[in-house]
Amino acid sequence: MHVRMAGLVWLLALSNTWIKADENAASDDPARWVQPEFWKTLDDKPATSSWEFSDNEIRLIQPRGGQGSLLSPPLPPNFELTFKYKIGPGANSGLKYRVRQFGNRWLGVEYQMIDETIPLTKLHKGSTASIYDLVAPSLDKPLKPAGMWNEARIVAVGQRITHFLNGTQVATTSVVGAPWESSMAMSKFFGLEGFAQPQDGDRIMLTDHGGQTVFKDFHFVAVEKTEPENQTDTQNAVSAPQLGNAMRNGWADQSSIVIWTRTTKNANMVNGPQFKTVPDKAGTWGDESELLTRQLPEGVELNEMLGACPGAAGEVRLTYFPEKKHNAAESTAWTATHADSDFTAQFKLEDLQAGTKYVAVLEARPVGGQEITAVVRGGFETAPKASDSRDLTFCVTTCHDFDRRDDGLLGHKIYPSMTALEPDFVVHAGDIEYYDKAHPWAWTKELMRFKWARIFAMPRNREFYANHTTYFIKDDHDTLKNDCWAGQTYGAVTFEEGVQLFNEEQFPSRSPRYHTISWGKDVQIWLLEGRDYRSPNSMPDGPDKTILGKEQKAWLFDTLRKSSAKFKLIFSPTPIVGPDRNNKHDNHANENFVYEGDEIRDFFSNFDDLIVFCGDRHWQYASVDETTGLWEFGCGPGSEKHQLGWKEGDVRPVHRFLRVKAGFLSGKLEYTDDQPNLTLQHRDVYGQPVSEFHFPIEK
Repeated sequence: MHVRMAGLVWLLALSNTWIKADENAASDDPARWVQPEFWKTLDDKPATSSWEFSDNEIRLIQPRGGQGSLLSPPLPPNFELTFKYKIGPGANSGLKYRVRQFGNRWLGVEYQMIDETIPLTKLHKGSTASIYDLVAPSLDKPLKPAGMWNEARIVAVGQRITHFLNGTQVATTSVVGAPWESSMAMSKFFGLEGFAQPQDGDRIMLTDHGGQTVFKDFHFVAVEKTEPENQTDTQNAVSAPQLGNAMRNGWADQSSIVIWTRTTKNANMVNGPQFKTVPDKAGTWGDESELLTRQLPEGVELNEMLGACPGAAGEVRLTYFPEKKHNAAESTAWTATHADSDFTAQFKLEDLQAGTKYVAVLEARPVGGQEITAVVRGGFETAPKASDSRDLTFCVTTCHDFDRRDDGLLGHKIYPSMTALEPDFVVHAGDIEYYDKAHPWAWTKELMRFKWARIFAMPRNREFYANHTTYFIKDDHDTLKNDCWAGQTYGAVTFEEGVQLFNEEQFPSRSPRYHTISWGKDVQIWLLEGRDYRSPNSMPDGPDKTILGKEQKAWLFDTLRKSSAKFKLIFSPTPIVGPDRNNKHDNHANENFVYEGDEIRDFFSNFDDLIVFCGDRHWQYASVDETTGLWEFGCGPGSEKHQLGWKEGDVRPVHRFLRVKAGFLSGKLEYTDDQPNLTLQHRDVYGQPVSEFHFPIEK
């Protein structure tokens, strides 16, 4: 009785919202805990083989060779448990609590016990008395060595769990809020819904991790909740900064990638009023303030509008590790975000492993603060070695915007469809958002930033880009306006400001913004930049008129000559083959750029299995240039509300497929008898194939 009352007094001192439960419950009887009838194996068999019960002790005498771990009967989830344990040299053991089944596995929070022959020099989430894999214990914990008795105490009361070792508190945490989410995101328990939360029917587990262990002197005190829990532990869930735009990445190769993020005021976008419908007459209106206020309802600010995801100052840190190898985690330094760059931050990761899936965990905290306020877990994949022969899946998409989304406030339907294909990488081939479309017209940098934050705050879009390796290409609508070139303006924004916003602020940055990456032995991709180097559309056609620019074109031709890849895949923001509409003037499928278009098509025709993929067009097609035989695939718009621009029945001689509908394009490289084969499919927004082409083409 003395031990139980001491536990009760301690609990009441900790919080007056908890009282002791039924003293006569069987789980409160210390003698019951050292009887074999109290325990069962994980497959519900009696504990009689590898465990020995005698002298008021429980001994694991046949580690790893017997019945495995033991489970108690269902117990109250809120309790104080004290026990003594002794482990053998080199042993690894533990006691788990709040244990329940997740799928076909029994899992719970673990009080770790391990032989620490070599003293630790840093906090370790797998050391003795840790909240295993989640919270490290104090370095100065009073641990007795293997072969001697240690006393452990666990207090699990509501959302707070605490570990004691030999009378000293060594680890504690709340199981709600951003700090806990951060611990879970970097642990093997990520994705287990409700893990560590109190739940009726929870159990205790004595683990068999392969080391001799002895337990004795169990004292279990159940407690129950009588008043609402103090909300201190959950307040951080709504504190700024948050990560409402999650993360996205770019420029992945075998050993590096760039990760982008942004700190925000809210965790999710605002569900506010709509913008006013006004004509696109920015040039005839007043200053920047008027360019904004004319589009807002009276008395409403921009950050209160539908989709708003306003920024907020903060600090961010990125932790990353190969999938299932969280003990190899590396973390960046904390980086502050600032208003002059829209509260964005970028991390270039180097020395990565080729062909590896990584987990990435972003944490946010206030500037100069210590408490984490937001956590996002995502991931990416690096390109395989250029010598590797491996299967590969990729997707291509274009033409999105917030106002023409097709899945309500969730975003766009294609994202779950692409996720189901498990692509190794995705190319967004431009027109990611439209500055020059209403609601609002992005006549100022503030409105441009608003549009980026809004479209990437939609849940489907945000989730997809946080978890997939992506290459982002820009085009006219997400640079400035339709068919734009250097020297132009839109409202109060110059072309050069639009380029800077995309290239350096809102997307993973790289200079120059063209690149080639090998994805294994047989696939090499080229990402082209179509706005930064182009001549004005109004310039007379000829050898000096260009879209790619002299340096990019020389690089493109040179790297193609040097490539030994079977399939050379060119990703362009605009068509090179087409056909395109007669009223368009800014791509290589138009007569406006025929000189450079012929030059590029002629050069590409020197290579077997070179294929062009383009964005820009709001219909899906596969075309073959009549002169050179060059294949081009238009992936089509990413939204059902964006399918337009071509007449469904207008099939030209160059067309091998035409569909004026939304969707995306997928590619799959597979090996048959060690020979690589590439299958390309246009798909609808639900992921259903609507075309199929096989390469190499049989001749």
